[in-house]
Amino acid sequence: MTLAWKGRASWIMHQHEQLEVWKRSRALAASLLHQAQGSRGYLAATAWTQIVRAATSVPANIAEGAMRGSDRDFARFLSIALASAAELHTLLLIASDSALIAAAQATPAAQESLELRRMLVALRGRVLRQYRQRRRP
Repeated sequence: MTLAWKGRASWIMHQHEQLEVWKRSRALAASLLHQAQGSRGYLAATAWTQIVRAATSVPANIAEGAMRGSDRDFARFLSIALASAAELHTLLLIASDSALIAAAQATPAAQESLELRRMLVALRGRVLRQYRQRRRP
């Protein structure tokens, strides 16, 4: 999706549900939540809880930031989503390394979290560029 809006009002608060990064992060969070439901044992359940919490934070922060009053706020929430995606990636690697989660489950999710990070960096850059252009006299 391109961010070809002519001002905040014309794009109506960054319609987050149209953003590919929001759609993909939502799908990843739902997939991980589904996988977590079958976890057994205290350590595995604890790991899955942290993984799901980090995964759900990504689309939630995109949505919350999109509904804020400015591009600057949106960019800030995209930064938070980016940090959550990095946390998710790290948790998946640790859980896989310690055999709490099978590599077959962790690897595709970890790869998707890297792609989400790339997408968030690009979107945040576009939002900040738009913000700076409008601030120029």
